Amino acid sequence: MITSIKGQLADWKYARANTLRFLNQLSDEELKKPLPRETFTTIYEQIIEMAWVQRCFVKAISAKTLEGMDWEAPTYATKDELIKQMAQFDIDMTRVLDECDGTEYVDWFGNIKSLNEHISSLQSHEMMHLGQIIAFCHALGICIPPEVTRAMHLTS
Repeated sequence: MITSIKGQLADWKYARANTLRFLNQLSDEELKKPLPRETFTTIYEQIIEMAWVQRCFVKAISAKTLEGMDWEAPTYATKDELIKQMAQFDIDMTRVLDECDGTEYVDWFGNIKSLNEHISSLQSHEMMHLGQIIAFCHALGICIPPEVTRAMHLTS
């Protein structure tokens, strides 16, 4: 794996660890509390979407395109099922990135992005949802897990 991708992967793992902290430390009631959104209307649905986008982005590296990806995420009956699937997606991502030499690209519906740009977009997506989750927690009175507060240096 090239050095720049190692750095991006480390940054992405930081974000994903915070996503998992929310998933592990919020109650089922908190995870499924309705959010004022038109799509991904619970924190749980947002996390499922985050995981599924990771899966699609990783598949796109080998396919060299985002065209034809199955963007429709499945339903996960339990947190444990979702956590297990996310762990597999993490393994798959590391394996694919280990094989990359930096010359890879992904066609984003006619816009060619380098591997670094593609991974940056995945990182941005994860962080965008984390920011939304934090804001929704504040707005809806859901206590942000203390580990997230510490890891992200949040203030009350």
